[in-house]
Amino acid sequence: MTRPDPAEVMAVVARRGRVLRAAGPDGVRKRDLVDDLDVSRSTIDRGIRELEGIGLIERTDGKYRRTLCGRLALAEYDAFESRIDGLIEGSSVLSKLPPDADFDAAVLDGAEIVRAKRHSPHVPVSRLGDVVSRATHVRAMAPAVMPQQVETYRTGIVERGLTAEVVLSDAVVGRLVAAYPDALEEALETGRLSLRRTEESIPYSLLVADTPDGREIGALVYGDSGVRAFVGNDDPAAVAWAEDCLAERWERAEPFPSPLAD
Repeated sequence: MTRPDPAEVMAVVARRGRVLRAAGPDGVRKRDLVDDLDVSRSTIDRGIRELEGIGLIERTDGKYRRTLCGRLALAEYDAFESRIDGLIEGSSVLSKLPPDADFDAAVLDGAEIVRAKRHSPHVPVSRLGDVVSRATHVRAMAPAVMPQQVETYRTGIVERGLTAEVVLSDAVVGRLVAAYPDALEEALETGRLSLRRTEESIPYSLLVADTPDGREIGALVYGDSGVRAFVGNDDPAAVAWAEDCLAERWERAEPFPSPLAD
C-alpha cells in the first residue's frame, strides 16, 4: 500500500467518519451499514473503499471492522475537531490578543468562557477570584490589577494560608506599591507570597491553581475598555501548557523584596 498523505487521511476520516465509527472493532456487514446509517449502498461502497485503501478498516469473515490504525486515527480526528471547535468558540477572545502571543489551543478546548457584559463588566474578574478563593497554591502572571483581586489574594494569603508565586509587569508592581502598600506588605510578611517583576509585555492574566478538586487554569483577556473575558479549564493538556508558560516567565523575572523594602 502506498503511504497516504496525512492530509488525505484526515480528509477521508472527516468524509467517511460515520462509516468508520459504525464499523467498530467487532465488524459489521455491509448491508447493516446501509440500514444503520440510512444511506445508499453506493455511498457505503465508496466509504469502505476509501477507508480500506488507507488501512483504517479491514474485511474479516465477510464483515468490515475498524483496525487499530482506524481507531487511533478517529481519536486523533475527534481531538482535532474539538480543538478547532474551541478555537471557533473563543475566536472573539483570541482577537484581542497579539498575533504572536504565546497561547495554546488546548486552553480553549472544552473551556468555560465568561464574557464581560455591559450590565456586568466585572463578572470575568469575579470568576477568576472564585478560582483563587478555592486554591491552596497559585502560580500566576498578570499585566493589570484590580481592587477586588488585591483583596482576594490578601484574604487568601493572610487568612487562609494560600501560597502564591506571582509575576507582574513593572507597571503593576508600581501600582501595588503606590495604591495598596499595606495589603502588599501584609501578604509579603507572611512569607507565603513570592513576587517577581518583569519588563516583558504580559498579554493576558494567567494562573494555575491547586484546588481540592485538582489543578485548573484561569485566564483574563483584556480589551481597550478593560477585561473582556475569563477562560477556565481543568484539562490536563491546558494545565500542562500553562504551567510551562508560567515557569518560563518566573525564571526570566526579577525577585521582588520580601518584606516590602522602604
